[in-house]
Amino acid sequence: MCPFWRRSSKDLSTQKEKEILRQLYNSGVCAIGFEGGEPLLRKDLPEILAYSSSLPLHTSIITNGTLLKSRIDEIAPYISGIVFVSLDGMQKTHDLVRGVDGCFKRAVEGITAAKDKVSITINMTVMAENFHDIEDVVKLAKDLDVKIVLSVAHEYRSTDATAPETDELKKVAQQLILLKRKGYPIMNTTSYLKVIAKERNWNCKPWSVVNVGTDGRLVLPCYVHNQYETGVSVFENSIKAASSAFDWEAMRGCVKCNLHCYVEPSLVLSWDLHSWADWIFPTGK
Repeated sequence: MCPFWRRSSKDLSTQKEKEILRQLYNSGVCAIGFEGGEPLLRKDLPEILAYSSSLPLHTSIITNGTLLKSRIDEIAPYISGIVFVSLDGMQKTHDLVRGVDGCFKRAVEGITAAKDKVSITINMTVMAENFHDIEDVVKLAKDLDVKIVLSVAHEYRSTDATAPETDELKKVAQQLILLKRKGYPIMNTTSYLKVIAKERNWNCKPWSVVNVGTDGRLVLPCYVHNQYETGVSVFENSIKAASSAFDWEAMRGCVKCNLHCYVEPSLVLSWDLHSWADWIFPTGK
């Protein structure tokens, strides 16, 4: 999974988090996902989510689910988007990958406790270590009456996950397309699944996603190129100015990863450096 948790930095204050949210909104961002580490470890999370929701930003979080059962009532009123719960496989595989016995059980308990209060989606990273569990996790999502989104692991320099081989990826993508057609609750578009099956071409538009690190600095152009290193501070520069000044043209044609958070939006946007500027940074806010 993404090695965000390896970054060594202190949490920003509640006020600083709100400043970032206001900047994101003023820059034209319409939706936000709070990720970690583990966002539910923050005691001030309800206040941060409440502020995000009030702007209004379409507000989601990504969690390992182990604290979800105990905190869902605090956060549910402010989740206008989705609570993504990460599952890396069925019980044996998930606990092995996470390195904590019992965390699969707690995550599923969290999903069960929360699914009638917020929209829940299982978030599964496809890697060599859990390749054999993919169909079972998709079926588990259906049994739990929630959705599932899958993304292919990327081998960052600081991650322990191993991306599946190309032939394996093609097989699993074709399998997922069939399951989706049969009505299984797979959120990924068929277009994305065809990308990882090498049946469709794509060009990344990383400007469609704004990433802010735990230090309040932008990740430009994306996590894959930066390996999680951040640059411009959002407290010293506006997000709109920093993003507009970046040489996005240098990223044209990049297909370095299969991460759905970059591939999915890229599939629906054209590479027009005039139209995208109006789309991602609209005037009037």
